[in-house]
Amino acid sequence: MKDDIPFNDWSRERIRTHNKICTSRHRRYTSDKRVTWISPRLPYWFIRKYLFREEGANSPEELDGVLFQIYNRVVPEDEAFYVHFGDFKPIASELPSDAEKSSDSSVHIIKSVLDR
Repeated sequence: MKDDIPFNDWSRERIRTHNKICTSRHRRYTSDKRVTWISPRLPYWFIRKYLFREEGANSPEELDGVLFQIYNRVVPEDEAFYVHFGDFKPIASELPSDAEKSSDSSVHIIKSVLDR
């Protein structure tokens, strides 16, 4: 759809292999039907420390590298993002029949971290 969150090749591969359940963006994508929850704005240091795996990275350093490729700069620790959680595989008819929905439990885990 027109207002769906765009993904680069790195992210699409991790979505395909069920390794990416969230994505950090500067604006809220409220019309993307794949999104189940959007966090309040969070600083990059928090995303890097606590959400790098949910973002699909194997380490905080890998996430740094991916964002450097996207923005062509180092993202400062205090730069704020909205973190979108959901099942980002293609919608409806584009989904393979054996596709699994991502668990809502991950959102509850993140909310509990944010509430600390």
